[in-house]
Amino acid sequence: MSNIPLTTLGVVAALFAAGGQAHAQTTCPTGTSVSTVLAAGFSCVLGDKTFSDFHIVGAPAAALVSFASFTPASDAVSLSRGAGQFLPPDRVQFDYTVTAAAPATIVEGTVGIDVATMTPAVISTSVMNGVPLTPQHLENGATGMITFSPGVSTVATANSSILLHGTFLTSITNTYSQTTPAAVPEPASLSLLGFGLAGLALARRRRS
Repeated sequence: MSNIPLTTLGVVAALFAAGGQAHAQTTCPTGTSVSTVLAAGFSCVLGDKTFSDFHIVGAPAAALVSFASFTPASDAVSLSRGAGQFLPPDRVQFDYTVTAAAPATIVEGTVGIDVATMTPAVISTSVMNGVPLTPQHLENGATGMITFSPGVSTVATANSSILLHGTFLTSITNTYSQTTPAAVPEPASLSLLGFGLAGLALARRRRS
């Protein structure tokens, strides 16, 4: 497998080769090129979440961005090496915005770093809405998490990974879990309930 130089210029060149602009997609693709998500105006919908405003630096031109749903309320986005390689020493930046459709809110976010090395070779930090995930610094295959309480409708995510010599980064994956507030009874329904309770009370009085 030939190494693909890890340069921003390679990604920019791929972006222009793809035609520059992209239309917003109704459904997020299972896997798509970095140049596609970096195209102006790109956004896509996965379940009740919209992913947009991608900013990726330090990825090989063959890298892929993938989207997947694990449960009806849990979705994930991942930056993987594809047929290329993330080459050290360098920094990989994977930023974007995810928005949950009302009335759903995002209550939890995670980051997972997948590597193929046993020695500490990837040091990563991830922040969501400006708040670092716990633990704040990840090495190799560690996972970080943040809980939004109360839930939020929009999350700006920034993943930063420093690659040391001898590393083999496979992917950076974020997951988002959401909740939908319990439905509030409409005023008409509450009125009918009130009339029903009043009728029961009146019937009990007549019996007594």
